[in-house]
Amino acid sequence: MLTRPAASILVLALCVFAARAAARADELPLAGVAVISGNSPRTVTITTLMEDNLARVIESTGLFRPVNPALLREELKKYSCVDEQCLLGFAADAGMSLIIRGDFDDSSDFIILRLRAYGLGIPYQNRAIYSYTVRIPMTGKYGAQEYNSITEEHAARFVAKLLARYRSRVGLSQGPDGKFRTDRIMSGTYEVYRLDAAGRGGLRGFIRTGTATVSNGTVASTDAGLKDGDFILAGYEEKAKSMEKFFYGRKHETVIRKPVVTETLYTLLLTGPASATMPILAPIIGYYRGNDWSGLALWAFNFAPYCYLEINGMADYWANYYKRKRTVPRDVQAQYYFGLYMMCAGGVSLFADSLAYSLLGRAADFQGAVPFLGNSVTAGYLALVSGGGGHFYRGDRLWGYLYFHADNLLLYFTIREFCPDKKFDPLTRTFSTAKINPARAYTLLSVTCAVKVAEIIHAVFTRDRIENGEIIEEGYTMEPVLFAGDDADVSLGLQCSYRW
Repeated sequence: MLTRPAASILVLALCVFAARAAARADELPLAGVAVISGNSPRTVTITTLMEDNLARVIESTGLFRPVNPALLREELKKYSCVDEQCLLGFAADAGMSLIIRGDFDDSSDFIILRLRAYGLGIPYQNRAIYSYTVRIPMTGKYGAQEYNSITEEHAARFVAKLLARYRSRVGLSQGPDGKFRTDRIMSGTYEVYRLDAAGRGGLRGFIRTGTATVSNGTVASTDAGLKDGDFILAGYEEKAKSMEKFFYGRKHETVIRKPVVTETLYTLLLTGPASATMPILAPIIGYYRGNDWSGLALWAFNFAPYCYLEINGMADYWANYYKRKRTVPRDVQAQYYFGLYMMCAGGVSLFADSLAYSLLGRAADFQGAVPFLGNSVTAGYLALVSGGGGHFYRGDRLWGYLYFHADNLLLYFTIREFCPDKKFDPLTRTFSTAKINPARAYTLLSVTCAVKVAEIIHAVFTRDRIENGEIIEEGYTMEPVLFAGDDADVSLGLQCSYRW
């Protein structure tokens, strides 16, 4: 525990930092970055980069002015103020509105980064706003530049997600003309709150009194009896979206080479050979060479049924039924035509997956700029000629496999509906063509075309998956659980967790 003199010294130091910042900037709320620790020499080096990048990103939002992280870290370490209670107490005494703390956990091949933001004052009053945990791979070659890029990316992602949840207090005051105005220029409809001195408003000490419509900082209409000191809670969703878009675009320009038209032409020319050799080359030069074992398992599981249809359709060529004077079933014809499609074009989607996923992984980890990716024209073309090809090219396996199965199943059954049975009559020794069901055939064709159009548009506007690391412990999770009751019986249940 810190003594009162020590606490006073630290508070005084923080106040000095705040005063210096206020002399250089407008009256913006203070934000601090503190106690970002590491458990290895590597993470200790990254810690300073993360603190500096967090402070720089926070300042770039124009919503806060950050306390100098180096000076704040020095003072906090001097007085061993590292636990949450002490940190929040001093941040509140120093007049901060936001404090961020975190740590790195080094596990050799990857690092776990944990960040948590706390709000001070109304409406949060020393409570956590947002928690961010990410698993960062460390299997490539990393230097100061790569570490700086990685920490800047996660700092930007953390602050953007934080701003999407953050609410700040904006006061209402009555002017000489009797109209109420907000502390800053804003427009929209907001809920109005009032401090509850008696504490009837719960833990946070304020109650809702109604709503107000604000136009350019002036309250245009309200259903609440406004008083001086009332306030609204403003959000920053649009700011968060623009910020996330800006940092994504800057990284995209850094890690993916600028697309050129010739890349799409090469893709068009190589579609046939790549699709035909996919069953052999994709596992070897794609998944195996890129150490993508999960991708190899998904490939084997999802491609197996269509591989059977392709092989069976090509082996059981339906024209041989004419030679043997046998009825040609529609399934035999459909498998043959579907096999031709898979051999000439349908397999290129999985070939793209085997190469693009590992290349995008390199780009995500800042292991050099990669070619042949990030081209919207190529993504649209691959989506056109193959099931899920455009999404595999973007690195999105979930949508890729969804479209892969949807396209292939719809295409097979559409072909089947347009291939009537060719019946052989042993008496006349002739073949006759059975009728098809036009309504069912053209309905399936329409659905197939609609899904394909949606897929192409989706693929063109889908982002490339170049985000570094894997975010964990965020949002809702559902998982099974075993628990024992008072009678010693074991019960199976389902638990839901929400992480903020």
